[in-house]
Amino acid sequence: QTAIVHGGDEEAVAAAIACADRAQATYLLYRRDAFQASAAQLERLKELRDSGAIRVVIGQITQLHADSGQLRAVQWMDGEGQEHELAAQQLVVCLGISPRLGPVAEWGLAMERKQLLVNPATQATDAPGIYAIGDIVSYPGKHKLILCGFHEATMAAFAAAEYLQGEKPLLQYTTTSARLHAILGVSHPQA
Repeated sequence: QTAIVHGGDEEAVAAAIACADRAQATYLLYRRDAFQASAAQLERLKELRDSGAIRVVIGQITQLHADSGQLRAVQWMDGEGQEHELAAQQLVVCLGISPRLGPVAEWGLAMERKQLLVNPATQATDAPGIYAIGDIVSYPGKHKLILCGFHEATMAAFAAAEYLQGEKPLLQYTTTSARLHAILGVSHPQA
């Protein structure tokens, strides 16, 4: 089968190398042609690229195409905004993004062990109007789970909206809000 490995870190490089031994064709798809892995892995990746066993594709996935639940192709966009389709039966996603702060570490924000300190109720840093979520933040009881990141994003979005509007945003539920039902064109069931 044809396999596409999506990612640019050590895990993605290792997965692409492993797939090259078993797959009919292996593609390593990432947003840029720069991979973060050990020197030995990068050397092996170069060897496999030079031999054609791994082909590197620079771009972003925009859509998956499947037939009866089986992956048929991956649609991706290059740096020029052009869409392409790549036939494949396997997609291995390795997007373990490093929680390094980069230039943000120089902004003078409160930090603890190379992580930004935030208020867990709002995800606000100590600088007004700057919110942070995910593995780069720290607060009492923090768990580094994707699920927690979704919650943190919600908390940050509501706090940022309040900061920008000067008042708490109206929280409405699609299951009970007559206003949202009208906007969505949903009729109310008769009681």
